[in-house]
Amino acid sequence: MKRLVLVTALLAVLLPTVGFAQGQRTVDFRRERFAGLSRDEQARLRTAHDTAMRDPALAATRQRYEQARNEFRDKLRDALLKADPSVQPILEKVRRQRQKDR
Repeated sequence: MKRLVLVTALLAVLLPTVGFAQGQRTVDFRRERFAGLSRDEQARLRTAHDTAMRDPALAATRQRYEQARNEFRDKLRDALLKADPSVQPILEKVRRQRQKDR
């Protein structure tokens, strides 16, 4: 049972980083998502998005979201290390790779 939890947790941490490691593909994915929109629609959507992101209520919500996400990541890391301390070098390797890809 511990092994299943460990494997599931590792996959939850490692799989999202695989998508980031593909670089240009993620940019193309974003472009594909909006490819069906006209340039005017894309511009209007971009303007609306920029305006929405300046809303203080949305900024506060985003800050709470990022804080919760960081708290979850920290607790997951602690749980992984508690389940199997030998995964620490693996987690460090993943962290370094994520920072390198940014």
